[in-house]
Amino acid sequence: MSRVAQRVAELLNRRRVRDVLVPGWIDRDDVPSEFRPHPLALWLRLDLGMVRLAAEDRHDHLSARHDTVPSWSDIELLAQAESEVVLASYGEQLFGDGRDELACVAVRGYETTTGKTSALGIDFDGGHTLFLDPSWTFGIRMGSRAGEIDWVEKYGRDRSPRFLRLATARDG
Repeated sequence: MSRVAQRVAELLNRRRVRDVLVPGWIDRDDVPSEFRPHPLALWLRLDLGMVRLAAEDRHDHLSARHDTVPSWSDIELLAQAESEVVLASYGEQLFGDGRDELACVAVRGYETTTGKTSALGIDFDGGHTLFLDPSWTFGIRMGSRAGEIDWVEKYGRDRSPRFLRLATARDG
């Protein structure tokens, strides 16, 4: 399994995900004002800390690290933006409502021939999946299991997923 997928599995093992935070701009010139997402990075808000996932090397692959607070100071487009950059909650859009926290149960990393993680599937309890594709023009495309299946059909047929099952936070 790629180092990124293993790292995500380590960071999410026995943790609970509370939200998915996505950076973007507030466009106050239009009426009404609008949020314009630009997910070059996103954060999984955990019960303790955050996991930052970022599109790297011109959207070639993902990177992952633990953060205590979100920062985009190393992402030039966001750090030098003239507009106001904020984080928006995408948890309800991605997982639906009814749960405050989700335990990760499995991680699938789709690897390039050089071993980099070109896409990532994260399964949560309750049958929820978060699929991340860093090759999207605007950053990381976020989706569900259906998005992952579509991606595999279009781009990933030559990439077998490396699968890692995790103990859930309830397993003790």
